[in-house]
Amino acid sequence: MEEKRQTKLTYVDHFGYITLLLSFPVILLLSHLVTPDPSGLGTHKSFGLPPCGFYTIFHKPCPSCGMTTSFSLLMHGRILEAVKTQPAAVFLFITVFFVWVTIPYHYIKKKKFFDLLDLPYLLPVLIANLVIIILVWIIRLLL
Repeated sequence: MEEKRQTKLTYVDHFGYITLLLSFPVILLLSHLVTPDPSGLGTHKSFGLPPCGFYTIFHKPCPSCGMTTSFSLLMHGRILEAVKTQPAAVFLFITVFFVWVTIPYHYIKKKKFFDLLDLPYLLPVLIANLVIIILVWIIRLLL
């Protein structure tokens, strides 16, 4: 009978998993603590960040304009406003949540941290998010 070898996680693996597990709740907490900007843009300035350079130069939204506001609206229970503000952010929020909930499973199974990049669903999720972000951006530019 063949003996199954136990994978030993390194400090880097533990650190990576802890960072991933804590990052989403921290983003949710920060999104809840800020007040969504009524214009749909600019909520990120509450964190001391500068205005969007793309918007400042071209007076058109960049692909991520409205993401922080949309996340904040979601965390304040204003789902329809979040979708209207930045639909790609809502899709990103949902996909990040579903990926995030799988992290404990992979940790318990002792999957090496950097082997998470080989997960079969990761590339399709990344591509779907990029496509939606770009499509929403093009539509916003045309309006």
